[in-house]
Amino acid sequence: MDSGLLIALYLCEATVIVALLAINRYYNVLGTLTVRQIVVLAALLVLAIASGVYLARQLTLSSDRRSVMFAVGLNLTGMALVFAGSEVVVRAFSVSQLTGTWFGSTLLLPKDWEDIKARHREILALVRDDLSYFVVDDRLGWAPGRSRRSREGLYSTSTEGFRSATPDVSYTSRPPGPRIAIVGDSFTFGLEVPFESSWGAVLEKSLGANATVLNLGVDGYGVDQAFRRYELDARPLKPDVAILGFIDHDLLRTLSVYPFVQFPDWGFPFSKPRYVLENGEPKLLSDRLESPSQILSAPSIADLPHIAIDGGWDPSEWVHHIYDVSYTVRFLRSRFRRWPAANRDPHGDEMERLNGALIARFTSIASADDTVPLVVYLPARIDFTAEGSSSRERALRTLRRAGRNYIDLRSCVGAIGVDRAFVPGRPHYSAAGNAAVASCLLPVVRDALAGIESPTADRRQD
Repeated sequence: MDSGLLIALYLCEATVIVALLAINRYYNVLGTLTVRQIVVLAALLVLAIASGVYLARQLTLSSDRRSVMFAVGLNLTGMALVFAGSEVVVRAFSVSQLTGTWFGSTLLLPKDWEDIKARHREILALVRDDLSYFVVDDRLGWAPGRSRRSREGLYSTSTEGFRSATPDVSYTSRPPGPRIAIVGDSFTFGLEVPFESSWGAVLEKSLGANATVLNLGVDGYGVDQAFRRYELDARPLKPDVAILGFIDHDLLRTLSVYPFVQFPDWGFPFSKPRYVLENGEPKLLSDRLESPSQILSAPSIADLPHIAIDGGWDPSEWVHHIYDVSYTVRFLRSRFRRWPAANRDPHGDEMERLNGALIARFTSIASADDTVPLVVYLPARIDFTAEGSSSRERALRTLRRAGRNYIDLRSCVGAIGVDRAFVPGRPHYSAAGNAAVASCLLPVVRDALAGIESPTADRRQD
């Protein structure tokens, strides 16, 4: 056997495969590769070409055909065994999860719509059976139900669907007094802490004087849903002060139409409101949303309304090819998927402009109703890390674009220390973190209430 020929065959095949994977991965950013990446890629191509030339010479010039054929046969057998072995390993150790099929830390593409539908039907059945505060809402996507208690007992909602200490609370029947409405996501809701530890409840207690804080925060809401919630549920109550609280991630959520596309690990089988800009103003695409049953009855994910403008939509993740029957091919395709073009962020500018317009709209309509609007940036854990700098700057650019005053609570929360401010190992504020937020907002809210000329009761009777 010609051992040199056999080695050249393996070397040629290995370098060609690795070079093709690298070229595919960096195809859109070839002009911006680092010197090290260029050197590695060039070395792979030189090895592939050199071994290919050697193979061509050996195959055409060798007089011992039996030796050549034996080497080729042994090479093909070895390659087949390697492929079969990898196929067995990838299949055996792949794990099926809510977000798809995973091998190690790699999600195997393409995604399977039928599998995702089946998993979300199971989630929807649990939501229907569990008397939690989440209910399907055809204008908000999901919202707290009225007079509900979560299964573990940590969360309750009032008769109006606001977070409360117990399910029998009625905020609208309380005696006249200052009324503050807060809208936002789980950081506003006070997820992972009891009601009395949420910053809304602490703020209400600190204000005294019959003040009422209406907590309309909802898990998973973006700036758009928080604004919509204010329009539909808070604005009719004519609050004296309205607080829109958000974290950086809420800006990204505004671009979503179907959270299970952009945030598949959430397990939300819902659609949500989607705004677009029309002449610089936010416009709602549809007043009524697709129900979960309508979503999960779609024959293809591409058939869902407005899927093309979902911030997480990538058609290539859902396209099936004949070679996808192989788990090895799926792994290689997923592990070395093509990078997007350099400096290409199709939704980046839209995200800032749209969120800025929504924040401006919130402050405008609140002010028109003689409600004092407050826009509050709530820092998440990432805000206190080096890698969070780009996220922070994006959030602040959005606020500056809105052209409205805002309150940045990074220094306030950071003052007590990150370890104290957040639930250990979790993303949300601890009781201490919530107390810090309430403490920093207290003087701002008091000043806002002091500046209101019309008595609260008179305004609500108008």
